[in-house]
Amino acid sequence: MTKRTVRLLSGEQYFNDKLHIYVNRNSESYDLTEHYHDFLELSYVSEGTGTHHTGDECIQVSSGDLFLIPMGTSHVFRPASTAKGNPLIVYNCIVTLDMLNPLISSFPGAHLLQRLLHIPSIFHAQDHSGAAHQLFTSLYREYSIERSEQEAALYALLIQLLILFARMYDGTERNNRIDIPNKMDNLLDLLQMRYAETFTTSQLASAYGVGERQFQRLFVKHTGMSLTQYVQSIRVRAACEKLITTQLKISSIAEAVGYMNTPFFYEIFKKHTGYSPREYRNQQQNR
Repeated sequence: MTKRTVRLLSGEQYFNDKLHIYVNRNSESYDLTEHYHDFLELSYVSEGTGTHHTGDECIQVSSGDLFLIPMGTSHVFRPASTAKGNPLIVYNCIVTLDMLNPLISSFPGAHLLQRLLHIPSIFHAQDHSGAAHQLFTSLYREYSIERSEQEAALYALLIQLLILFARMYDGTERNNRIDIPNKMDNLLDLLQMRYAETFTTSQLASAYGVGERQFQRLFVKHTGMSLTQYVQSIRVRAACEKLITTQLKISSIAEAVGYMNTPFFYEIFKKHTGYSPREYRNQQQNR
């Protein structure tokens, strides 16, 4: 039997005197061997498909998969394919317990998050709402661009991420049921996950079980926006991420987020951000 090589990744490789938090966006490969570490790791699969290995266990992963990996537990991600156009993209946020304990203690009501620091094995969940995606991408941007109040912004986002993990962990402990979501929660999750598709008010009202006018009133009550405004905001946010993290043509990004008419996409994007897509990309790249 071939002996598995498992090596230690030390926090000294990633942390500095100022920050005991490290965030990256990694295209997984076969270069990294199975490893364990002396820090807590929070991971989010953003794009692609592959596998996650820990010991003798191997599970399939795809966009939306979340992992909390405790100290001392070995694991590694592997892409489904090494083809250039099919990467497995994983966001990783790693933190030391020496930093986390006082951070959690300093937030009123956050003491219950301490249980996440002592879970015995890897915790796996799925991001159905898009909340984890937003938090991980925000963490990555804050970490990558040094600016004023960076440390405070990073730790505030980290607390939000830990709260999200804690709620998911609590739900798993209660037989995979967090709080039974109402129909509007389900519809909002649907819109977050499938923002490039077109859903009419009539379709959503029918799924909700009410008339169109009542649905429109309820939607505004839950979101503060009309259906059109809500979908536009999700699409523009997705376009912003693609403009920053890819070199895709703007017309391709417009199509990817649901706009076949590129000039109309330009109009919507500028309305929401104050910049054209090209101006936004250039501004972010020059920061």
